[in-house]
Amino acid sequence: MADRVIGNDAVTQRDAQVVARFPATANQMQYWREVHLERAGAALNASFRRRLEGRISDYAIQTALEQLIDRHEILRTRFRMQDDGQLLQEVLSEVAFKPDHVDLRHLPSPSREAELERLGAAEARKPFTFSDKDSPAPLFRVLLVRLAPDLACIHFTFHHLVVDGWSVGLIEEEFGKLAAAADSGDSAELPPVDMQFGDYALWQGDVLASPALDGQRDYWKRKLEGLPRFEVSPDRPGPRTDADSQIRSVLLSREVSGAFEALAHAHKHTLTSFATAAAAVALHLMTGEDEVVLGTQIAGRENADAESIVGPVFNSAVLRLPVADGDTYFEFADRARAVLFEAMQNQLLPFAEVARMMGDQGTADHTPLYDINLVVQRTSISSGKIEDQEFGDFRMVSAPSHSAGALWDLSLFMVGREEGWRLSCEGASALYNAETIDALLSVWRKVIEGVVASPQARLANLAVLEPHERRPSKRQRPEVVPVAPGPRRNPRVEALKERIVALQPKGDRLPVIAINNASVLYPVAREIGTDHPFFDIQFCPSPVQIKLPQRHFSDYARDAVEMIRLAQPRGPYVLFGLCIQGAIAIEAARILQSEGEEVPLVVLNDTYRPGYREHMSWLDRQIRAWQIRKRDFDSLHKRWKAGDLPLVHWLDNYRIVRKLGVTKMLVRLGLVAPGEVHDAMHEENRWFVEDVLLPTLRNFELEPYNGRVVLFRSTEWEAGRLFPRDFGWEGYIQGDFEVIDCPGAHDKMFRPAGAQVIGTHIRRILDGAQE
Repeated sequence: MADRVIGNDAVTQRDAQVVARFPATANQMQYWREVHLERAGAALNASFRRRLEGRISDYAIQTALEQLIDRHEILRTRFRMQDDGQLLQEVLSEVAFKPDHVDLRHLPSPSREAELERLGAAEARKPFTFSDKDSPAPLFRVLLVRLAPDLACIHFTFHHLVVDGWSVGLIEEEFGKLAAAADSGDSAELPPVDMQFGDYALWQGDVLASPALDGQRDYWKRKLEGLPRFEVSPDRPGPRTDADSQIRSVLLSREVSGAFEALAHAHKHTLTSFATAAAAVALHLMTGEDEVVLGTQIAGRENADAESIVGPVFNSAVLRLPVADGDTYFEFADRARAVLFEAMQNQLLPFAEVARMMGDQGTADHTPLYDINLVVQRTSISSGKIEDQEFGDFRMVSAPSHSAGALWDLSLFMVGREEGWRLSCEGASALYNAETIDALLSVWRKVIEGVVASPQARLANLAVLEPHERRPSKRQRPEVVPVAPGPRRNPRVEALKERIVALQPKGDRLPVIAINNASVLYPVAREIGTDHPFFDIQFCPSPVQIKLPQRHFSDYARDAVEMIRLAQPRGPYVLFGLCIQGAIAIEAARILQSEGEEVPLVVLNDTYRPGYREHMSWLDRQIRAWQIRKRDFDSLHKRWKAGDLPLVHWLDNYRIVRKLGVTKMLVRLGLVAPGEVHDAMHEENRWFVEDVLLPTLRNFELEPYNGRVVLFRSTEWEAGRLFPRDFGWEGYIQGDFEVIDCPGAHDKMFRPAGAQVIGTHIRRILDGAQE
């Protein structure tokens, strides 16, 4: 890990256990500032609890926690503020850790449950101890409460400096598997951790130091210019000086919950966008304001490699939602969906930087950008993993968790439960009475019930409010100062620029431009070296499926050339692509050569030559397709048996299942929970590859390419007559051509083992080209 240590501090007794240092991320730096505000208290704690039903030993729990700490560096990380104002995270080689134990088995049932609630609330509200310069390590604690011989409750409390909601889901699942293995004397079969949070922090720092996010900075400046203060009028004037809060909840019936979800799907909405619209309408009806301002969180894990990172990867976004009573709910929901889509397209810029850019320095005398936050989630775990799971001789069951305190004045939660969707609101006790929170929940429920009953109704007619449910804002609106128009920009070019990510922005040697997916390629960029800039073109135009006009394959290649030149106006160009994007890369290279540019290398990864499969005989195509289906079936079956893939996710990988709507039918029959269903075509933007790019290859005749090409071939691809090792490129490459075996499956070849092979070989070629 020596190459991952930053700084030149002399090693002291304190530093003896430090194995790596990283800069804190922008959002971690914001958390650090908030830790030292008097009102923060324990509000930055993330506390959750699970009931353990069955047999599990103290030894297994201790062993599982120790192994979790060994697996994930962030769980043995402390923080140190430097004299220059830079916050460092220091990874320790080991930390001593033991959970706290409380035995309540001797108490009668009512007293036992009451004491359990008291202990849980105390754990959630107990702050971690920070000095001005240092934090403790680890920044989490665990309380195990024994309730009966075969029943216990385990409380996990983390600081937001080290986890987000998604991380909690990962930790819960790994804890269960590790504890079950420890009790049985076996080893848990967990995949290796491909990417630690420190690697993510380094990547984010590189991207922020580059101009790659200038387009997103411009977007948020435009979007938040003249941002109004939006609130539900408080019962007591602020500002608040503590994090004390109260949570109130209401439960939607299963029938209303199902009907609301069905409307969302029927109108091509995600539940998040449809529910965000409902919350915004409730706030509009309650306050009378014609623009609702909400904050929400984005997981930031749209790529497979980011899914296994434990750490605070998520980001926040501000949503400005203009409302008109004349709108129907569907009209307003479509507008909310567009706002969410834009926020997702500009989610790489950390919210802490957005806030500072808009004048919020995160200090006690600054007003935050928004006062009301909204979270919509299928389960109480943001990763969406199944809550109740069997692990060996015990079962881990979801249990309501206690709040650590109010981060915002009002926090709205819409959480999926087996009995229906639960609407909850946490309000700052210094500002709001319980009656006001209950009124907001009542209006929110009325809106959802109104949408289900009359989906075409105007917003003003969705809910009839009682006098006490109306809370007109008392806050004075700021004067809007006209902004002088800036230089005219081409919106299309600006949008394309925002889809170019600098994974490695610095370096004075040959740059690499990939037509792929940013976080997946980060390990490759690191292996090639920091002296080679590495740009990634996010070639798919949308994270959600949209209807696109029919175009020729060469048109998409010319789109790639335009984005390549936006990333680097002049050559030489080194291009890189996976699967069909590799074919895009090689056609883009041919176009660039015809325009007089030098292309010293094109890197293909599991890329078949366009036309190779199309020119097979009908019988060979059927045999080949059958062999591929068998391979995919075997792979998916293996993942299902290992518990890594729910049955409905397996089924949704097949086009015929999606076309017939099998999984939707299973939901209607009550055989599958709605939260288990996903859209396979949106994983890694498969809809764009399968429905848009692949059909364009059928009539595309590739011209021979004169240049150097290296093809990395996954070792898990089939062999044989119909699966040539060169993927059909022999004879079409009229320059140096190599085929190199790369460890890993097709969708995993950029993980560390494969990235090392790819990065080392590319660097050798590039270094030779510049000698």
